[in-house]
Amino acid sequence: MRENTFQAAYSEALQRARQALLIRDIAACCAAGGALLKKRPGSSETIDLCFLNKPVHITLPQAAFSAGGDNRDVSIWEQILILHYLANSERAVLKHALINYRRLRDGAVYAPAFERRCIEPLLSAFGSEPEALIPAATALGGVPADYGDCAVRIPALPRLDIICCLWKGDAEFGPEAAILFDAGAEDFLCAEDMAVLCQQIVLQLIKNRAF
Repeated sequence: MRENTFQAAYSEALQRARQALLIRDIAACCAAGGALLKKRPGSSETIDLCFLNKPVHITLPQAAFSAGGDNRDVSIWEQILILHYLANSERAVLKHALINYRRLRDGAVYAPAFERRCIEPLLSAFGSEPEALIPAATALGGVPADYGDCAVRIPALPRLDIICCLWKGDAEFGPEAAILFDAGAEDFLCAEDMAVLCQQIVLQLIKNRAF
């Protein structure tokens, strides 16, 4: 029963996300969000963009998703995030200053859950060996970043990078972890969406970890 309730909620959220994009100026959203809008014969169009290093194709007007490359499915949570990102892109502005999750609108409300689901697993998997973070991020398109003792910058979406940072522990303090992003990230995705995105990134990093 609970699984059916969650599935229904996700399906409803996906439908709302589709409608939110379709009432926008899609060409402007794609241009602002770094996505490629292609005209097809007849009345159909496609949107191409990269999500966590995976090519994604959206066929309009149905807003139907498919993944390129290895033919992986695009999960429902991925679809919702991508549609939200595109729908908000036209009005989004990067601030070129980094913040943590608590600095987002409503971030303080969700921060305890964010730290439990994102920061603590990241620290548990990589705190004792921060350098392992770099190869683990490669499959996500991540590259080393100059923060903390070890960090990676992961291009989650064309204009939205997620930075995972680690600090080694010493005799006085234990290891620490942080997840940072541009202060304009909340123009693309709300705090709840950012929590989902960061959690999925951390889960994938842990999966890629070479223990």
